[in-house]
Amino acid sequence: MTHVPETTDDIKDIRVAGCRVKLSFQSMEHGKWMVQGTVSCGVDDNSSEQSFRTISYPTRDEAERDALRQATDLLGNNVDRNTSRVNNPPGSSA
Repeated sequence: MTHVPETTDDIKDIRVAGCRVKLSFQSMEHGKWMVQGTVSCGVDDNSSEQSFRTISYPTRDEAERDALRQATDLLGNNVDRNTSRVNNPPGSSA
């Protein structure tokens, strides 16, 4: 499948859970849409970036929904090391 050359001005740059999510929308042949995205988290030596891509969808909204789902799935795999999931009994020192 051949795609129409992408336009660089169809980009959404948002923050989700403190991380940068960049979505680049691409219109394809036959009016379909695809999104390429990146999720960037952390600072300096503790930063990381993960990329993803949706399949083609009949509408831009459907492609965006899938892209946001993929981004939140990637963010769900990150663990905040400052948050303890251990429940300490009352009166104990943590």
